[in-house]
Amino acid sequence: MKAMNIAATLLKPGMVLYEDIYSPAGAVILCKETVLDDKLIEKIAAYQIERVRILLNEGDGLYHGPDKVGIKSVYDQQKIDAFRKKYMGKVDEITHVIKEIGRGGNVNIQEISQISRHIIKDFDTLSEVLNYLQLVRPLDDYTYSHSLNVSLMAIIIGKWLNLSEAEVDELATAGLLHDLGKTKVAEALLAKPGKLTTEEFEEIKKHTVLGYMMLEKVNDASNNIRHSVLMHHEKIDGSGYPVGATDSQIPLFPKIIAIADIYDAMTSNRSYRGKMCPFEVIRNFEQQTFGKLDTKVLTVFLRNIANSYLGDYVELDTGEICEVVFINPSRVWQPIVRFGEEFIDLSADSQKRQIKTIL
Repeated sequence: MKAMNIAATLLKPGMVLYEDIYSPAGAVILCKETVLDDKLIEKIAAYQIERVRILLNEGDGLYHGPDKVGIKSVYDQQKIDAFRKKYMGKVDEITHVIKEIGRGGNVNIQEISQISRHIIKDFDTLSEVLNYLQLVRPLDDYTYSHSLNVSLMAIIIGKWLNLSEAEVDELATAGLLHDLGKTKVAEALLAKPGKLTTEEFEEIKKHTVLGYMMLEKVNDASNNIRHSVLMHHEKIDGSGYPVGATDSQIPLFPKIIAIADIYDAMTSNRSYRGKMCPFEVIRNFEQQTFGKLDTKVLTVFLRNIANSYLGDYVELDTGEICEVVFINPSRVWQPIVRFGEEFIDLSADSQKRQIKTIL
């Protein structure tokens, strides 16, 4: 008998509870093996319960053999299609805005922030946004879709940092415009497969200053937005560009955009490689970027991004399908996972198994 931990917003009539559901006060509100209907699903929502474990049975479309679980089938295909349609519409909107700025046209900064905000408002939890974003990513992400992704990630990080709604709006705009200057860089160079030459990299690095100069014609762009466009490749140890600023010289906003930018680039498809598993990306953040990215922001980001995958199913490099059940605070990229009745601590696993992909 298998179970799946899913977001409560994905529950459907006919699903069967794997275990009792408790209210925040500790009282049982629904018993295990209850068959859900619309009213019971509404009751779960009323108690603000975010995730529910449901029973998987052969023939229900969720169970595929002894060890394989079809996770994507849980997500409502209509909602996926609606999200994809809205997402691509927003990519078109930001494409128009960036090109309009490039032509020297007038744009409304307040309206720009709502491009990504309109996507997030459709979801009950931030984890849902991350899950659906993974499902609808374009096969080859480029400047405009990447800008929307960074904006969405920046909003999520801002909320994790408990920033004000006004600050989150500014972050949303900063994410959408952070790569503004790349419109002035040759497309062939941006899409080049393989390693860039020193001269080519120097050319691409100019996009930060070019974007900052392009914002001079946007009267209501705040300093937070301008700094994000100029400084999102700066590192706190002074190894970044364009000016080699150090920790105290880099404002909070470009520090947030930097993390969102790197995370999206690594989890997206590129002309020279496929997208990386989020847990592999988390490992790279832990092992390679401490001392380069803001420690406080990075710590909050890593803890929350890993926790967002709690209850999800992953495939290990051995082919085993496991459920993520606990995040190790000291090694968040190596969680404890459950394979059937066996619990595997990947941080202490003698077989050195790793997460290959999130299902």
